[in-house]
Amino acid sequence: MAEIDADAYAAGFSIAEMAGLAGGRPIIKLSSNENPFGPSPLALEAAANELAGLNFYPPRNDASLREALAAYHGNGLGPENFFSANGGVDAISLVEDAFLARGQRAIVSPPCFGAYISSLKEKGAVVDKVPLKEGSFDIDVDAILQAVTDNTRLVYLCNPNNPTGTYFGEDVLTAILDGLPDQVCLIYDEVYYHFATQFDLPDVQKHVRDGRNIAVIHSFSKAYGLAGLRIGYGIAPVDIVVRIEAKKRSFHLHSVGMSAAIAALNDHDHLNLTVRNTIVQRPKLVAGLEYLGLAVAPSQANFVMFRCPEGRTAEEITAALVKYGVMVRPAFHLPTHIRVTVGKPGDNEQFLSTLAILV
Repeated sequence: MAEIDADAYAAGFSIAEMAGLAGGRPIIKLSSNENPFGPSPLALEAAANELAGLNFYPPRNDASLREALAAYHGNGLGPENFFSANGGVDAISLVEDAFLARGQRAIVSPPCFGAYISSLKEKGAVVDKVPLKEGSFDIDVDAILQAVTDNTRLVYLCNPNNPTGTYFGEDVLTAILDGLPDQVCLIYDEVYYHFATQFDLPDVQKHVRDGRNIAVIHSFSKAYGLAGLRIGYGIAPVDIVVRIEAKKRSFHLHSVGMSAAIAALNDHDHLNLTVRNTIVQRPKLVAGLEYLGLAVAPSQANFVMFRCPEGRTAEEITAALVKYGVMVRPAFHLPTHIRVTVGKPGDNEQFLSTLAILV
């Protein structure tokens, strides 16, 4: 393992990589929006059952997973509407590969997930930034549509949005889809949709059934607790899935991940436990932050974002927190904001009590 500077905190690192900064204290990790309860017991059992066969190649394709996803979602979707990937980021990358050539343009709305821009730049795309509205972090529909050119191929929306936790409804999605020309595909990233229990998110699957230019991104890393296995998937009209599948190699997924993902879909109790913890603990976490005088963005994700006190930076506070054994992360594109995962009750309380010392 690479050695980490003892005085440097790096967002996205593991507990093991950060252990030296905590002075021997146990670390609670609230920086990557992972499931605090771990994987489903059914997923663990399914994964274990695959281990004895690791000397064999996995299935050449993901037919079993796509069939399981179609059965799980129903709603008029078939296996042909799904494609799998090594996590949500890989699912996004596959859409990029299917639609985008070097030198073509894509529109993102920062503050947004950092992987969008980094992936696009690696692929030689031109990135057009249309920021979320200041203060509210709402989608600027008119500005996005005005930014579209003849060379635009992709538009990215995240709902609930990472890192802000903010969200939007059907009116926003329909307005953007109706305004996009035929050559543009909308990447609709809703990996946090399980946690949006107090707001009606758009019915994106209707737009898939209607054949709109949309690719919906899901992940097993968050609600299902399988981040370490890197399993994600997308939902799209058949013609888009065909384009994406043409970019994939055989044996794209490993057998352990596919079996664990299929089993996780069937463990409703574990999913309910995870979601219930978030919807109970999220308002308590918000109340604790507000008690400290901090401004908090409204969230329907399994994390919340807050603004640092005047004159303090996110980098400064996150680095100080990890020395007390608490990992959070600066929000993407916002140097004065911090994103913190909603953890178990004790972890949230430890975070708040530690933060109180620092602010």
